[in-house]
Amino acid sequence: MKVHILVENTSCGECAGEHGLSLYIEHEGKNYLIDTGATGLFSENAEKMGVDLAEIDEAFLSHAHYDHSGGFREFFAQNQKAKVYLQEACKKKYYYKITESAKKYIGIPADILDIYEDRFVYVDGYRKLGDGVFICPHTTPQLWERGRRAHMFGILDATITADDFAHEQTIVFEEKGGLYLFNSCSHGGVENVIEEIKAQFPGKVIKAFFGGFHMMGAKGVDSCNFTEEEVKQVGSTLLRTSGAVFYTGHCTGNVAGVWLKEVMGDRFKPFHSGMEVEV
Repeated sequence: MKVHILVENTSCGECAGEHGLSLYIEHEGKNYLIDTGATGLFSENAEKMGVDLAEIDEAFLSHAHYDHSGGFREFFAQNQKAKVYLQEACKKKYYYKITESAKKYIGIPADILDIYEDRFVYVDGYRKLGDGVFICPHTTPQLWERGRRAHMFGILDATITADDFAHEQTIVFEEKGGLYLFNSCSHGGVENVIEEIKAQFPGKVIKAFFGGFHMMGAKGVDSCNFTEEEVKQVGSTLLRTSGAVFYTGHCTGNVAGVWLKEVMGDRFKPFHSGMEVEV
């Protein structure tokens, strides 16, 4: 399996970065895309990396935020065949609460789901797509508590609720007896994602995880929404998944990254726009 980081907050080489995430995956003779970042930048980087977006067979939207869905217009202009799999809860409108009376829309850009409705496939929970490819929803209870802490909420039919991240999904690839997990932001907690997959695939070995940990604070990459103790506890918990390597970036943040590296050592690996990882 080969993973190409098409866009991420930071960059290496000729590829630029932005606040967003897009990953291209080669697995068992097929090509997959997870997210499109915030703009069409992922497409520019793909060209520089020799990735042909027209040849992507299947795509996924990890969750219903703009920094993962903003490039779909560009993707659909280049690719005429791939369906995009997303959770039913992506139909909600998602916001970040700035103050009690002010909110910021952080959901999927307006009209994308309507204009390209024939390209999107809604999934209600778990689905196996084919040999070695699985879509897994959150199963951890009371994730709305994390949504409330993060000041995130959703609106559907005028009903406002704290975000329980039912719109977030983990894409799992199985190859050579091991599992490779992709959850772009892990709003529900990366430690919870790991436990959810262990329960869904008992006895299977988790080899690697790719995605953000959503620990970055509202002030940007040099801030953190968690205490040092909380971050290091997550790192220690992840180490209990024997042998698994954690490739991360985007919303993890620099502060949390330093603390995690102290605990996790070489099993914590930052990624950047333009990187290619073979696992």
